[in-house]
Amino acid sequence: MAFENHALARREKQFVVGRERELQYFRQVWDAPAEEGARMLHVYGTGGMGKSTYLKLCQDAAEAGGARFLLLDSRDFVHTEEGFCSALETLLLERDGDGARPVNSPHDVRRRCLDRLIGAAERSRLVLALDTFEELADMEAWLRDRFIPWLPGSAIVLLAGRHPLKGTWVLSPAWRERLTQFPISSLGQEESREYGRLCGIHDDRILESIWRRSRGHPLTLSMAVAAHFCQWDPGVPAVSDGLEEIASLWLREVPDEELRTVVEAASVLRRFDQEVLSFVMERELSIQGFERLTSLSFVRRSVNGWQVHDLVSEITAKQLKERAPMRYYRYRERSAHYYAKVIVTSSGQRSVCWEIGELFRYAGVRVVRALASDTDAGGALYWEPVTESTLEDAVAYTEWRQRQVDGISGWETDPDTGEQFRIEYSADALRLGASGIDVRELFALDPEALKLLRDGNGSVHSLSVIIPIHQGTRAWLENDPICRPYLDALTPAERNALGVPGERPTGWFLRVMDFRDLMDSTARTQGLYLLYTHMCRGGVFVCSPYTTDISKKVYPALGFTTVDGAEHTNYDGRTPTYTYVMDTRGSKLRDFIGMLFRKAGLEWREPASSRDGALNEARKPGLLKQFTSREQEVIEQVLSGCSNSEVARKLFISEVTVKKHLRSIYAKLGVSTRTQLISKLMTES
Repeated sequence: MAFENHALARREKQFVVGRERELQYFRQVWDAPAEEGARMLHVYGTGGMGKSTYLKLCQDAAEAGGARFLLLDSRDFVHTEEGFCSALETLLLERDGDGARPVNSPHDVRRRCLDRLIGAAERSRLVLALDTFEELADMEAWLRDRFIPWLPGSAIVLLAGRHPLKGTWVLSPAWRERLTQFPISSLGQEESREYGRLCGIHDDRILESIWRRSRGHPLTLSMAVAAHFCQWDPGVPAVSDGLEEIASLWLREVPDEELRTVVEAASVLRRFDQEVLSFVMERELSIQGFERLTSLSFVRRSVNGWQVHDLVSEITAKQLKERAPMRYYRYRERSAHYYAKVIVTSSGQRSVCWEIGELFRYAGVRVVRALASDTDAGGALYWEPVTESTLEDAVAYTEWRQRQVDGISGWETDPDTGEQFRIEYSADALRLGASGIDVRELFALDPEALKLLRDGNGSVHSLSVIIPIHQGTRAWLENDPICRPYLDALTPAERNALGVPGERPTGWFLRVMDFRDLMDSTARTQGLYLLYTHMCRGGVFVCSPYTTDISKKVYPALGFTTVDGAEHTNYDGRTPTYTYVMDTRGSKLRDFIGMLFRKAGLEWREPASSRDGALNEARKPGLLKQFTSREQEVIEQVLSGCSNSEVARKLFISEVTVKKHLRSIYAKLGVSTRTQLISKLMTES
């Protein structure tokens, strides 16, 4: 996303006070001589301290110096190499106009993105800004090892997050000399008074009162000044009263109960537009109602629609959950259903990684809890792809496992029946399950196959090896004694179908999922989350775990079936081992997601378009021949469930252009709404 630069936005910037000391950090990085590799500046601080405003000031300074300023919010893209690079490429294309759409090839997406950035840096200096960096922990190692070092030496990487960088960022002398980081602090008394005067307050007593209440906390300060002009009563809470009171004051912008209900629904969603809100609230939200929402000062545009300010969103959702828990959970259930519907209707036509992430954001806790007997949502654990600097951590983990002499045993309870069952793995079973893997070889084959589960302190809790099945990995799979029986059981036609490009794998083979403590339900939950996000992408998901009493129960219970002719004894030469498969290709994906919802006790209604097809192929040519090729692309995206902003992003055109195409489409079909358009396309021959 880019900061808006219309007249109102420029006027808003004129009310920014102070931050001269903080801007000096940026100027120092800007003036530093270009070296081999980009320089980095990281600003950190708590919510409401003005980090995003600081990025705006840096943007002004950079653009005044002729630089190209590119901003990404970590919540606006899927946290994968492909997701990050595609989002960055989209920004570049938007700046350069409607250029040729990039080829969707994840295996070279990093190189292609870097080439574009290097080309852009030859024309002007480059500043890459990443906001909400605290939510990008799962990509820190990738950015540090595989992206930032390859940027042009004149480039600047600007980060804003809630916590200081640590670990390799500060332990490595090479990174330390490239990285500058500082905490952003409250404004001083005179700066706070200056802000009040800029806003039209000149009474010293009022200015002093505002200072005492806010103590220079930027968000509290702006609320205090707004309270003065709006004559809100009671007074503004002091910053010591906590951010919840500050957010509540902000919500006084909302004048009536109707709009408050809409704000609550929007706060449950990370990103929203009129269509998503209408679906979640189960009633049509009028254009006027939506415009009232988006006109509020704490609502802003984002890449994937609109968003409520973090602070307001967190507090409002929390209050709704406490005050009306049934409505809160209904909103989350409807949000999950919306993204499930998009996944089912769009799978195979376009990437649905973003929607899969959103599905599990809203339904994941209940889904995975039901399947994992878990009592925690996953805490601070996150899956991190193995990179050059963390490869030895993966090697060390496999070596640690092979040295262990203790098994694991314990009891769990089936969430559906209440029946207790025993989890028991001998030390031999644990060692065998993680044996036969050369992680260095696999890293060279496909780095995305390896992931480490870490906590906030960097400790490793699990190693996963999930190998994509495509022409680049086929030889490895054929030679691996655990994977080979599955391939040998396939028909010649099925085996030939595995020779697909790396960017479109037929499926995935779960070779290893090893936990430091298998009885840690939090880690197990994250393990299942990783598996199910793969399954929701549509494909075959195969595994052949070392046989134990629990594995013979768990995999069939999760929906896996045994593969005929793929039984083997290749772990130890004597233990019969099954090969299991879950097929979520085509219509089977709909059945799989329906199973997930039902297991979690969520309502599931099969999307009509998944039953009937987005467009009947027999009548498609005759119906669409009246439209231009671009209009046909817009229609396909609309039928896939995309909002106007999503259509614009996926087709690399502006939202205004999307609306222009829709007006033309409506006129040709004699309809006036999106609902009528879909109905006509689905029913007319």
